[in-house]
Amino acid sequence: MSIFQLSATGVQEINVRLTANTATTIVDASSGGGDSVLFVPWFEVNEVGGGTQNLTVDIYDGTNATYLSDDAGTAWVAKAATAYEGYKFTQGYLVPVGSKLRVTSSDAGGDFHVHGIVGKPY
Repeated sequence: MSIFQLSATGVQEINVRLTANTATTIVDASSGGGDSVLFVPWFEVNEVGGGTQNLTVDIYDGTNATYLSDDAGTAWVAKAATAYEGYKFTQGYLVPVGSKLRVTSSDAGGDFHVHGIVGKPY
C-alpha cells in the first residue's frame, strides 16, 4: 500500500511479452525527446509457460542498474521464478529522464508477460 498519491497524465497500458533472453525495455524515459520522468504506479510480471526461468527487474540509466523488489520483498536479480506465478510491483516507481524500466528473462520462449500502467507525473 502506498502512503502517497501522485497524479499522472497520458496514462498508457504496459503489455509486453518477453521474447528474448536479453534485457527487454518495458518503459523508456529516454525516447520521445527524453524530457520527462515517467511514473509507473504498478506493474506485474507473470510466468505463463510453466517454467522456472531466471528473472531480473531493474531501472537502467545507461550505465548502472537499480534492481527492484516485488511486494513480497524479493529482489529480482537473476532469481528463479516459480511456474505459473505472478509477481506484483505496486510501490510506485519513477523512471528518471534517460532511464528505462527493464525485465530480463533467461529464456526467450515468451513465458513472461508484463502488464501495468505508465504515465507522466504532474
